[in-house]
Amino acid sequence: MNTIKSSSSDSSYVKLIGTSSPGLIMLMLDQSGSMSDSNKAQDVAHAVNWLIYEIVLSSRAGEIIKPRCYVGVIGYGATVYPIIGGTITEVAANPIRIERIERKVADGAGGLVSIKVDMPIWVEPKAENGTPMGEAFEKAYSLTEKWIQSNPDSFPPIIMNMTDGEPNDPSRAKAAAEKVMNLCTSDGKVLIFNAHITGSKTSKEIQFPSSTSEITDPYAKFLFDISSEIPPRLLQAAQEVGLVPQPNAKGLVFNATTETLMKLLTFGSSIA
Repeated sequence: MNTIKSSSSDSSYVKLIGTSSPGLIMLMLDQSGSMSDSNKAQDVAHAVNWLIYEIVLSSRAGEIIKPRCYVGVIGYGATVYPIIGGTITEVAANPIRIERIERKVADGAGGLVSIKVDMPIWVEPKAENGTPMGEAFEKAYSLTEKWIQSNPDSFPPIIMNMTDGEPNDPSRAKAAAEKVMNLCTSDGKVLIFNAHITGSKTSKEIQFPSSTSEITDPYAKFLFDISSEIPPRLLQAAQEVGLVPQPNAKGLVFNATTETLMKLLTFGSSIA
């Protein structure tokens, strides 16, 4: 399939999302053995489940969950496989289980109060073997290309990759990611955002760099190269969740805390 030519940058990434013009949010989840350290696998699974749940809530109209976007999750570790996939209506109807958890909400007086909520669980923590990121991006390519064939005029798909380590084959991962970023709808190229998860509280966090001038870590430079520039529409969404990207910033957070990961997922899915 030939990719659809995107329009100029001034008129790209402006489509509105709805049932007649759905969006695609795809999450790539590193499930390699090192994700067992410092509860990283648990933290990422929790963040992904909350994101999906928030998309479900934002797609609800009364008792109906409208199919206004597609959600996919690809796991990669011992193997590369789709964990979930489909419209948000389909995903909402098929959690693995329901878990009773505690959540903090505004109390109406400027504070927070803890309440118990029933939380659907779609993704379980998993950590084994290596980091076949290249194969995961190749899987993302095939799924995204197929989706674009059916939705050629929608807001471009957003792919968010969460990882804690260097891929097994960096060259393969880079080539596959670049191939994904060259896919287009009529509204622009596919967007890839990357979150490198750290287990260390002392590691310096890098948020949304616009160049590699202050990046010394070679793996951070690798992720910078396979991260998309954040479109103006999403720059505003990032600011609304408390992030501070500059113009021309790439969608990359390196040594991200759990809090920053949640913010990245929230603004990255803001089109949904």
